[in-house]
Parts: sequence; structure tokens; C-alpha cells
Amino acid sequence: LYVIEPGLWQQSDASARQWMFCRDSLQELRTVLAELGMPLVVRRGPVLTVFQRAQQQFGIAALWSHEETGNGWTYARDREVSTWARSQGIPWIEVPQFGVVRPLATRQGWARRWEARMAEPSLPQPAALQPLPHVVPGELPTAAALGLADDGCEGRQPGGRRPALALLQGF
Repeated sequence: LYVIEPGLWQQSDASARQWMFCRDSLQELRTVLAELGMPLVVRRGPVLTVFQRAQQQFGIAALWSHEETGNGWTYARDREVSTWARSQGIPWIEVPQFGVVRPLATRQGWARRWEARMAEPSLPQPAALQPLPHVVPGELPTAAALGLADDGCEGRQPGGRRPALALLQGF
């Protein structure tokens, strides 16, 4: 599940270029997951509204996400998600993705923790995904549909793993 949060894309530090990179990446992920049996499901709206609907329709045993290290808006949103998940008895497992870890009382030891995290083996790709019947994958809107003005970047970097690997090989 990927939730497109209009409030996030209305922040002053969001741009059409960022959304297009994200959208490219989501399209590729959707294709890869579909090949495993279930495409990426995309919903648009406030994350708590999306989670509440999912809880009513399917029940939620646990939330798994990466630990986002975005701006103040995402931090406030994550505190709201944490409060909601606790109130519903839903465990929320956030997997750190960078050297930055929220919230730390001190920066002491961050490099050691980062080195240890980077040395951990990657999880294997699942062999298959169990499809959810009657779940429509949802649309990936254009930047204009999210109210993002074209920022005129003609040579923007495309998103996705394949373009990233091609760029890496170019070095």
C-alpha cells in the first residue's frame, strides 16, 4: 500500500519533479509486485483516513513502514499514526532506512549504528504474493492532478530501480 497524501504534496518543499520521480518509482514497483501476484495498491487521502478504511474493510494486524526522515509535516503525521495505531491495538514496525534515526536523544554513536545497519543482509524478495480479491490497485495521479506546477526540469532523473542501475553503470 502506498498512500498519496495531498497535504504532503502541498508543502513548500514539494515539487512536481519530486512527485514525477516518486510516480516513476511507484509504477515500476507496481509492475514488479504484479509479477509476484499482487500489484501495488495506491490510495489518495490523509493517511489516517486510508488506514481507518482499511481497518474497517480488512482489519489490520500490523503496520510495517520505513522510518521516514522527512520534514516537520511528516514527523507530526507519524506521531498521529503512532497514536492511532496504539489506540487500535495495532503494532507499528518502522524499519530505519538511513543513518538518520528519529528520535535520538543524542547523536553519539550514530555512525556505529549506521555501519551496523548497512552491514545487515538484505531481505530476500518473496517468491509470490497472495492477491487481495476485489481490491482495485488505484491510480497514480499526474503532478498537475496533485496541484503541482511544472517546474521546467527537462532533463530530470527518472525514478525506479532500473533507471537507477543504468545510471550507476554509467559511472
